[in-house]
Amino acid sequence: MRKISLIVFSLLSLFILFSCEKDETKAVLDMSKTQPAVLSEPVDASDFMLLEDNADSMFTFNWSATSYNLDNLGDIKYRLQIDMADSNFVNAKQLAEITETTFSMSVLDLNNTLLSMGIIADSTATVEIRVVSSLNASTNYTEATSQITKVNFTPYLSGGAAAPSLYLIGDGTTTGWDNTNISLQFSFDADLEVYKIVATLGGAGKFFKAFGVQGQWAPQWGTDATGTSAGGPLVYRPDETVADPAAIPAPELAGDYLITFDLVNMVYTVVVADIPQTMHIIGDATEAGWTNTIAIPMEKLAPGKFQLVANLSATATEGFKFLVNQGAWAPMYGTVVGASFTDGILVARPTEADPDPKAIPPPPATGSYLIVMDVVGMVYTVTAQ
Repeated sequence: MRKISLIVFSLLSLFILFSCEKDETKAVLDMSKTQPAVLSEPVDASDFMLLEDNADSMFTFNWSATSYNLDNLGDIKYRLQIDMADSNFVNAKQLAEITETTFSMSVLDLNNTLLSMGIIADSTATVEIRVVSSLNASTNYTEATSQITKVNFTPYLSGGAAAPSLYLIGDGTTTGWDNTNISLQFSFDADLEVYKIVATLGGAGKFFKAFGVQGQWAPQWGTDATGTSAGGPLVYRPDETVADPAAIPAPELAGDYLITFDLVNMVYTVVVADIPQTMHIIGDATEAGWTNTIAIPMEKLAPGKFQLVANLSATATEGFKFLVNQGAWAPMYGTVVGASFTDGILVARPTEADPDPKAIPPPPATGSYLIVMDVVGMVYTVTAQ
């Protein structure tokens, strides 16, 4: 019996020893031995001017395969990313997620991507490109990131492309120096190819700039020592590697101003905005009727923008209009023939010598409505409360 026990013990020991040796030689994934992808195209520090004539041409990105220390791990996924230089890919755009090591996109698609990042047409900006590879999209453990390639791009603005966004910022504005607040957005005048905004500026000793991407300090536009509160040269900061330009001084008197940025000729102007400071509502759909001396005052929300919650009558035969001043029939704002009650365009009557615009129609049901009108955008909206 003792011999049998010794034999069993010996066999068990051999099994344990064999199992341990097998575990010790078991292959494991060691990320320290991983060789990340290497971007080979485009080349670092290269320059590309995109042209609308080449919109259908293809722009190609190439990189080497990521090498892990184990074989037969399945497909490697590659994410091709792009962002503004020195932004740590906080707002990265993902151009592709593929298993191949090459990706092509049309010049048009690349151009529109660059514009959406806040890069202004006909201006050069530096972007960063990288490839992030992984074996499993649900875990970060197997992620390997390529080197960062910096490339200079100059996009174009075509008729089919949207102008990139531009926002006002500064202690001279109502938003302060908060680059996460994009409520003061410029509008783009496609005919003149300039950006415009009507904004309240705080007066002497205050300043402002413009920026392109929410939460980022680049791209950014300011001025130099020659810039004044009336106008001057624009100075562009494409990325964080470039020093901040000087802020633009606000006019001495606080008030509403029309600010124009010409990013092609790199100049700006600031003039007093010729817009109403007060607004009233009048009409047989309102409680004031057509008596202009008791036209109902509206609340000013922003330069040229007013609102009012008021009762409107569905039994009215005409509707309502807007008067700048009580007791005067001009300036007046109405709308066009066939306009909608809920929203539409405004038509101005500057003087009493000008023809009356049509009234905004009565509501479908009597009740309380929020009325908002904007003489900068020349639009109105009406919402049931």
